[in-house]
Amino acid sequence: MQAPRPDGDAILRLNNVNKHYRRARKGQADIIHAAKDVSFELERGQVASLVGASGCGKSTVLKMIAGLIPPTGGDIRLNDQALTGPNEQIGIMFQQPTLLPWRSVLENVLLPIEIREGRKAAGLARERAMQLLEMAGLSDFANAVPAELSGGMAQRAAICRMLVTQPEILLLDEPFGALDEFTREQMNVEFERICQMRKATAIIVTHSIQEAIFLADSVFVMSPRPGRIVRRIEIDLPRPRTPDMITGSRFNEYVREIHDLLFGSGEEAAHG
Repeated sequence: MQAPRPDGDAILRLNNVNKHYRRARKGQADIIHAAKDVSFELERGQVASLVGASGCGKSTVLKMIAGLIPPTGGDIRLNDQALTGPNEQIGIMFQQPTLLPWRSVLENVLLPIEIREGRKAAGLARERAMQLLEMAGLSDFANAVPAELSGGMAQRAAICRMLVTQPEILLLDEPFGALDEFTREQMNVEFERICQMRKATAIIVTHSIQEAIFLADSVFVMSPRPGRIVRRIEIDLPRPRTPDMITGSRFNEYVREIHDLLFGSGEEAAHG
């Protein structure tokens, strides 16, 4: 396994993080080892991708960082402080945008602030929310309801909702997996632009090798369960990223490297 990059300002550190599940089957308890000795550092302003086979523990790692499930062992630290549960400095977004259908786009974006701090605080954050909607190209739809949005627009609204509380780290679990290929490519470009504008620190779980490379500064390749990081690949491509890069030779070298790790003989992926 490659060592974490030593340079830069590390905002997030995972040190030998493990996760076991206990599953009852036919009167006996089986232990499922979902994640094993996961260690990496993420620098401030860096975008990373987690890739691996289904069931390898990618989403489990993301949920542990978000504080939604506790690790069985190891240590997760944000700004050198132990993470022991949900933290307001961490925003998370799943595959479905889950916008409330009876609220306007603007009201949906303001919802996290309303829940945490009340309606008065949400009202004070209205200008910030409108700035986010403008950045995402949705200012004309602030008063629309989710049923009036396309799939890509709904995902952009969900990104604005995640950003409105100004979290230090963004966690995205297959955020564009439900979109058609054309819209997904558009959303990759849009999300990359938003991350660069806000100098966001983010981790994206994806099954798409191309998406992982296009969005990330670093790609973490995970082994089959029990999932562990077998390779950290630094993506040396200029930003902003553009769709024509996908056909370039350097991009496809990264695709082949990651593909071989995931689908090759299995020796390197299994044994690091």
